[in-house]
Amino acid sequence: MSNHPMASNGLITYRYRGRYGFIYIGAADDTKALSEAQRSTDDKVTPDRLERFNGQHFVGSYHEI
Repeated sequence: MSNHPMASNGLITYRYRGRYGFIYIGAADDTKALSEAQRSTDDKVTPDRLERFNGQHFVGSYHEI
């Protein structure tokens, strides 16, 4: 597990807590991150499991969706 940004330049680093662990995502915003998470799992994706890297650590981003 990583606590460092992993996305390409211009994208925000996210992680989604999936059934078996974190799914790491690079996306432009929360909505696109949820869409990418859905592509990676058959489970229903919910915003409360999405976290955004704020420059120091991952924080829940669902308050802003």
